[in-house]
Amino acid sequence: MQRSTGLGERGGIKAVQEHMNPSFILIILCLTLGALLKRSGKFPREAPRAFNAFVIWVSLPALILVQIPALLQQTRLSFDLLIPVSMAWIQLLIALPLFYFIGKKLAWSNAQIGALILTAGLGNTSFVGFPILESLFGQEGLRVGVLNDQGTFLAFSTVGLAAASLFVEGTRSRITPALVVRNVMSFPPFIALMIAVIWHVSGTYGPGPLTMVFERLSVTLIPLALISVGFQLSASRQVIRQQWKPLLAGLGFKLLLAPLFFIVLYVYICSSHTFSTRVTILESAMAPMITGAIVAEEMGLDAEISNLMVGVGIPISIITVYLWNWLPLLQGLH
Repeated sequence: MQRSTGLGERGGIKAVQEHMNPSFILIILCLTLGALLKRSGKFPREAPRAFNAFVIWVSLPALILVQIPALLQQTRLSFDLLIPVSMAWIQLLIALPLFYFIGKKLAWSNAQIGALILTAGLGNTSFVGFPILESLFGQEGLRVGVLNDQGTFLAFSTVGLAAASLFVEGTRSRITPALVVRNVMSFPPFIALMIAVIWHVSGTYGPGPLTMVFERLSVTLIPLALISVGFQLSASRQVIRQQWKPLLAGLGFKLLLAPLFFIVLYVYICSSHTFSTRVTILESAMAPMITGAIVAEEMGLDAEISNLMVGVGIPISIITVYLWNWLPLLQGLH
């Protein structure tokens, strides 16, 4: 009897393992590992900057060079491609007047309003978005996610920075058109996007040693990004008590109202029922943008609310994004 029970237990464990999603396990493991590395004291506090730099300069460009030419080969230029790119622009343009109006009504400082616009108005479409999309849809989800991320970066680098600069107190320098163009043209993922388009148009893209190298480099993106996020997660109870109103407004918009709005816009108004629309709606529900929080702090906006939006928003969004995906409406988008 004991031997039979043992075999049954092992069989049960094997069955559980077969149904576990390895990408979801990777998300939890890397987030936990990042938090443990921070607590160990073995890594410097600036370690996330190194992780992020590697992701931005190496991992993400490699992923773009793999995914974008493949996507362009499979998909014609259409409204279905416009949806992933448009999401971040629309979300940011809604967040700008919304938080300005709410902030003035509730007597929030300009620094708080500007910080909320940069964090709630833009999503974490890569560092958090890519791992979740891979866990849900595999490589097919990443192809659409790359388009979402490019739209997010362009919206952030133009409208986002220009809008945030309006809320900087004192005599700090304003964002100029020349600075915006320089930031966009020098951003490694954007350069990779241009190269990927040229690679596709030239007709030389295809399986080969170069593609294999980019594929192997792109594999580093998800674990490094998640470890970096886990390293940076923090939220002080005292600060939460002081900033709970703007925090609630920011996360309520980012995690709940934004995806609900895009369901109405894309599915009901635009009558788009594609897989690309499903992924885009989920990307709109991702946590606030880490880069937006960093830039907000560097510009002199409210650092407390910026860090709270990221520190509280990321763990909550990991749950809420999966809940959004379970909606029967989204399940029906293919």
